[in-house]
Amino acid sequence: MMVCQALRWNAQAAMSPGDFPRSVGMRLAIVATTHLQEQELEQGLPLGHQAVGILAHVESTRARGYVQDLVTALAPWQQETAVADFVHHARTELALTG
Repeated sequence: MMVCQALRWNAQAAMSPGDFPRSVGMRLAIVATTHLQEQELEQGLPLGHQAVGILAHVESTRARGYVQDLVTALAPWQQETAVADFVHHARTELALTG
């Protein structure tokens, strides 16, 4: 149910990253986290990469908090190489702690 609501919200809020990069990056991080909470790594990880790519160019504590939530949601897959690489990349690009 949560995934359906998040995806519906995502579709309604769709906009170009060039218009509002902070909003788009945060939206992507939220939808990615929702997928991960539903055990959908294949959908969540690519969205996470998009979010980090956009938010690396934005100064926002709030946005970084959403990416930190995403990193936390990846804990069940922390032994997978792609996940470890993503976590390292996110922490490096966004100066995340933990």
